[in-house]
Amino acid sequence: MAGGRAFGETLIGAGLVLLAGLVILETAGAPASPLYARVGPQAFPYAVGGCLLLLGLALVLRGLHGGGRDGVAEPDLAPVRARPVLWLLAGLALNVALIGEAGFILASTVLFLCVARAFGSERPLRDGLAGLALAGVAYAGFAGLLGISLGRGLIERLF
Repeated sequence: MAGGRAFGETLIGAGLVLLAGLVILETAGAPASPLYARVGPQAFPYAVGGCLLLLGLALVLRGLHGGGRDGVAEPDLAPVRARPVLWLLAGLALNVALIGEAGFILASTVLFLCVARAFGSERPLRDGLAGLALAGVAYAGFAGLLGISLGRGLIERLF
């Protein structure tokens, strides 16, 4: 299909351009606080919209010029293995279920354990300790440094 058009890439690129337009329009319509002199809460959504726009345009152009195949045969894709996907879904579901009562640190630790297992780790103690440490640092950063409350769970009440 080299030299031709890649319809799928062009369509996805056009969708990204539309999404970027929506993000930029919604951000422009959001009220700006006079408390921010230079960089306000709209800076990040504008940056995301701009990046989506650039990526979408690049994908549209690539699709119109034949796509990324360059005459090379499509690679054989490995079949999706269900077990890792189920571990990821279980981690997300457990995180949502636990975060209210158990708190951010424990819920995030369980999520970390499930994600590590999905990626093939067979060392749950090490993974649990790493997840606990990362979740603790994240909680301390948000609560202590930024003043953002992530909830008051079992471990968080100790601090």
